[in-house]
Amino acid sequence: MRTFAITALTLALSLSAHAEAPMETNHADVLGKTVCNWDSNYARLSGDGDSADQYGTSLGCGLFEGTELRAGVQRLSFDGGSIQALQLDGKTAIITRKGDGFGLSLAYAAVWAKASGDSLRYNNTSITLIGTQSFDAFTVHGNLGLVKPRGEDSFGTWALGGEYAVNPQIDLLAEVYGAEGSKPVYGLGARFKATKDWSFGLMGSQTRDKPEINTWSLTAKLAF
Repeated sequence: MRTFAITALTLALSLSAHAEAPMETNHADVLGKTVCNWDSNYARLSGDGDSADQYGTSLGCGLFEGTELRAGVQRLSFDGGSIQALQLDGKTAIITRKGDGFGLSLAYAAVWAKASGDSLRYNNTSITLIGTQSFDAFTVHGNLGLVKPRGEDSFGTWALGGEYAVNPQIDLLAEVYGAEGSKPVYGLGARFKATKDWSFGLMGSQTRDKPEINTWSLTAKLAF
């Protein structure tokens, strides 16, 4: 259970500045000034005979043109305990996307975490360079990041994600992402835009490290 919990925690803390939920790969688009969105997610993680449930919610707003800020909380519950995390993050456009053109942004985040019976402590900070480009119905995202955990050496992260717009309401999703010293995580999913303001997502992913962890996640987003 200890190995599973540590691996699951790493995955939970990676559910950070949600790209375009339910993907983990971030996108270069930045919320416009005074535009906000609220994201919530539930994920079921299982592997090596163990399982965990993760719940999270976050609120992000365009503070001023070209920059958004977000605050979110996550809770990971498993047999024998739970872990809570608080995250503050932001994203600033370097090259603003125009239509389906190329966009480049820089994301930055700080995470605090708390295990059962413990106090909230700083966990890590990260920065991520994000590029996005569209090709008709296809959109591709690429991420290169650096994470500095508390009391440990920094390590690199990466992600590559793709979206295919089947129609104005449905997007098919695929991604692969990982961190320095670990094997990639692969994911497939879909996003459904129910209304102008509401969208929902489903994503399934699997790690390649031991223990292998399968994750199914459901997400909901409200834009306002």
